[in-house]
Amino acid sequence: MGGDDYSVWKPDYKGRFSVNSAKDLIRQRYPSLEGSNLLWRQSVHPALAARNWKLLCGSCATLDKVKSRFKFQVVNKCCLCNQQKETLEHIQWSCSFAVRAWDWISGVFGISPQQNIVACYKAAKGRSRMVKELWLLAILVIRLEFWMTRNGFVYGNQRVCWLYFQKKVFNQIQGYSTRIKGCMFNIQVDLQVLSFFRVRHRKVKHDVPKECYWEPPRNDEPMLCCDGAARGNSGRAGAGVVVRDANAVMVGAMSVGFGVHTNYLAELFCVIVGLEWASKFGVGKICIRTDSMSAVEANFAADCMAKRG
Repeated sequence: MGGDDYSVWKPDYKGRFSVNSAKDLIRQRYPSLEGSNLLWRQSVHPALAARNWKLLCGSCATLDKVKSRFKFQVVNKCCLCNQQKETLEHIQWSCSFAVRAWDWISGVFGISPQQNIVACYKAAKGRSRMVKELWLLAILVIRLEFWMTRNGFVYGNQRVCWLYFQKKVFNQIQGYSTRIKGCMFNIQVDLQVLSFFRVRHRKVKHDVPKECYWEPPRNDEPMLCCDGAARGNSGRAGAGVVVRDANAVMVGAMSVGFGVHTNYLAELFCVIVGLEWASKFGVGKICIRTDSMSAVEANFAADCMAKRG
């Protein structure tokens, strides 16, 4: 446009060079592991999360991996059940010892476990936040204790004892539960679970109903319901506008894309697009509804400056 040429850093949306954008450009991306977001939470102890991260990545020297990688002629038999071949999936889910453990913890919580950490956690849907976090702790502790019990037998010649395993799981869940900050429901099921593990009862979350109301626009002005969003900040942005009359009947709707912008600009542009659309059809009075107070204040300031000018 007549000015001097300058370099633009393409990997960054704003054109500025940053170490973060350079790192994203050269780093090797790996697929995200399913269930990794369940580990790094405030309610999960970092030591427990780190050990379960290894299990999630499959970084465990099970006999099937040792035999296939190092070509050792070893007898591949699970030390927990002493029946089938040892794999990580077998130790955690299919082994008779594992089935007994999952049946025990399922009877305590009243939740049916699934052979997937994400599906197993989602099985607690509808329960209180505290029970959900305690259920997640139980899943992680049991998965880890399967592997620790197996290692104790292989490397320490320790006898596999169900009562000892059960006691260790109980003590670890009780110890890790101090990091739980969620609320409980004041129901018998929650009290039974917390009393079983001797976990200190937390506060009860009470639902306080809030009054909300909605007023339709006047007879001589349509109402524009506007909203904008960006996928990321910055990212691909767009907006939508819905027009309603005084009887709350939808008169029209539209959507538009803005390219790469921030969330704030997407919220701001959606109001401007709605105003331009109404002006195109010769509408004088308009009622605008939006959930962005920043967009309202910006348009109000622009309107005041226009009147002063």
